Amino acid sequence: MAKNRLSRRTKARRRAVDTLYEANLKGLDQDPEDLRELVVQRQHLTTAQTTLPDYAAEIAEGVAEHLFDIDMTLSQYSRAWALDRMPKPDLAILRCGVWEILYNDDVPWKIAVDEAVGTARAISTPESPDFINGVLDAIGRSTDNNSSE
Repeated sequence: MAKNRLSRRTKARRRAVDTLYEANLKGLDQDPEDLRELVVQRQHLTTAQTTLPDYAAEIAEGVAEHLFDIDMTLSQYSRAWALDRMPKPDLAILRCGVWEILYNDDVPWKIAVDEAVGTARAISTPESPDFINGVLDAIGRSTDNNSSE
């Protein structure tokens, strides 16, 4: 039974990434309100797609709520890469991963990193999994260090 729950969560994470990627392509990822509106739209059934799963909506809404802090964190840890130069799928994956690491206490940070890397393997460039792993692992380790102080 736990396996099914993880499977649903993995699917929800990927739908959240899809939603954040769509927001980026439409220029809706710079304003939290625009991003929230897209999430609300995706939560309603249309003829073109299924509704956004609850956990996907939670992730995307969480990213919208903490967008500026998430992007500042990404800028700090992805030193050589400006956010606007990253592959768009990678930015969406990283935003979801950072939200899970920093703002979702129900998910251990190592699981968030593994899920993000798996998503990158499925939808992004061959180099993306290593890059995403490096950035999110550094963020996760910094949270471990901060919580042990």
